[in-house]
Amino acid sequence: MSSLAFDTHRAVKALCEAGAAEPLAEAFVETIGDAIGGNVATKADVAASEAALRADIAEVKTDLESHIDAVKADVDRVETTLKADVDRLETAVKADVDRVETALKADVDRVETALKAEIAEVKIDIAESEARVQAKIDQLQADTKADIAEVRTDVANVRAEMKTDIAGVRTGIADVRAELKTDISGLEARLYRQLWLMAAGIVGLTVALVKLLG
Repeated sequence: MSSLAFDTHRAVKALCEAGAAEPLAEAFVETIGDAIGGNVATKADVAASEAALRADIAEVKTDLESHIDAVKADVDRVETTLKADVDRLETAVKADVDRVETALKADVDRVETALKAEIAEVKIDIAESEARVQAKIDQLQADTKADIAEVRTDVANVRAEMKTDIAGVRTGIADVRAELKTDISGLEARLYRQLWLMAAGIVGLTVALVKLLG
């Protein structure tokens, strides 16, 4: 059949859809078919065309399925590659976090050690101050005892003078004790201030660590 084959079935269908009665449409198509010299597509020709078309469709479908399979394979490869990249990234991030955590822990340990050393030094200073204060008290007590012994040896002649000396000694002791209390209060105030600053530094470092890890 040539490319100008006349499809009678299609022609009858078109005439019927246009409003012609089916017998009239068939007669008209048959007349036209005879007029063009029998160059008419029979049902066998149409069936052959349909079979060829189905073969072409099957071939296209096969090609399309092959293409789809190739695309799926590419997607699987890309997904595998991306998963590997994500795994490597997670491993690298975890390693970085571990290094930062280790470094921060080392810093906290160093700060804690430094604070302990400073606290120990403050305690030593306090102990030394207490020792000096106690030495002064002991010296004053010794001096007072010496004065009392000296006064007692001359009690018969200078009782009134002894009373005055004793009053002066008591005043001196009171002044010394007041001074010692002031010194001790100052030492305690400095110690508390240093401890407060140390605690504030530890809290600040802890907050910064939490923010960094969070």
